[in-house]
Amino acid sequence: MYPGAFDSHANTELAENTTTSVFPQIVESLTKPIKAAEKRAKVTGSRAIVFTGTFDEVNRYFWDMKCSDGLPIVPPTVERVVEFLKYTDYSPSEEIAVLQVANLRATPWNIAVNGVMAGCRPEFMPLLIAYVKAISDPVKGPRMYFGSTHSWIPYLWVSGPLARQLDIDHGQGLIGYLTNRVIGRALGLIVRNLAGFRIKETAMGTYGYTIPWVLAEDEELLREIGWEPYHVEKGFDRNVSTVTASTATMWGQNNIPALSVSDVTTVMQLIAREITYKEIFASGRTGSQRVELISPPVAKVLAAGYKTKQSLIEDLMKNARKTTFEAAYSKLYGSFGPVYGTFDEILKDFLASPDAEKGKLPPWYGRFPGWEEIVTTPCITTEAIPEILVCGDANRNKTQTLPGGSVITREVELPANWDKLMVELGYPTLKECFIE
Repeated sequence: MYPGAFDSHANTELAENTTTSVFPQIVESLTKPIKAAEKRAKVTGSRAIVFTGTFDEVNRYFWDMKCSDGLPIVPPTVERVVEFLKYTDYSPSEEIAVLQVANLRATPWNIAVNGVMAGCRPEFMPLLIAYVKAISDPVKGPRMYFGSTHSWIPYLWVSGPLARQLDIDHGQGLIGYLTNRVIGRALGLIVRNLAGFRIKETAMGTYGYTIPWVLAEDEELLREIGWEPYHVEKGFDRNVSTVTASTATMWGQNNIPALSVSDVTTVMQLIAREITYKEIFASGRTGSQRVELISPPVAKVLAAGYKTKQSLIEDLMKNARKTTFEAAYSKLYGSFGPVYGTFDEILKDFLASPDAEKGKLPPWYGRFPGWEEIVTTPCITTEAIPEILVCGDANRNKTQTLPGGSVITREVELPANWDKLMVELGYPTLKECFIE
């Protein structure tokens, strides 16, 4: 444990704290004897009853074990967990993934335990399994952000007919809607209990976290305006369903605060401006991943000029730019900035980039004598191309940018008897939820 915020310490203080505080801790941890009790963990079967008691006593037990999120949980009894297992063809103890940082085996059994605790319905089980697979991806999975001091919040969106069959909302107030909210809570418990990210231990967000959320796209509106749903854009069949896992550093703050204009180019430029200033210039990165939420009325305006989401994204990438001076300034004083040298050195690197262009000012910059000599650099890189989701209130002209980490999509696997199970619960069949 380094004492204090090392980014704000001078080199002499860094050296002193490392020598007198950090290094002795390392030596002690590597050389002190391991106690017998620490050498072996207690192992129990998955169906073992680890606690019995009243509802309040069970909740206190999970609280003391740091397995709850502080809200009341549904006790994960064997009977409740078994009910979840009906909705997957995986065996209860089959390894779905090994999740860092805890390096725990995620199985249908312990995934279901967290779903029960969150208050999920058993039929949400396939979504939870797909989410676990997504965050386990060693390269693109967002799990690497969960412990960051930036307070990355996990969330996901569901694409395809399963979103409609399970009533995952895409409209007004969607992240607070019943289905969306309870699945979001399950994501948080999975990240806590299976991936092992716990506040003040391994989840080190400076200002903490909100409850994770879940989104869905308005695919009927997409059909109306001629845009493809997210999963089809990514190469999946129209009638399969996917989950996409990501992280965000914020929720809220609509674009200025609503787009009171119907000109396609101006709307695109306003979204590019919001993307420009909702990003991270730090740690050597030119730009960070963003997910753009666009309400149906704004999507209709944009679709008049852009036949696909991709064509819109291409123009956003061209217009989301900052001056190289701003970029260098942000990088110098961002996380680990001094590592990259002085301001003049960083500015020189930005100016030498092939992406830096003189006189390419975005439309929201003022024009004044000599503006043609100003050099700008893009805020979006090909490694972090924005994603676009059409959702939200069908009667409001709003967009919202979620700055965050990488995204990873996984197909949702359904059990062979899925439709039979769903019809028994009163749901429509999956085919009845197709949009041709």
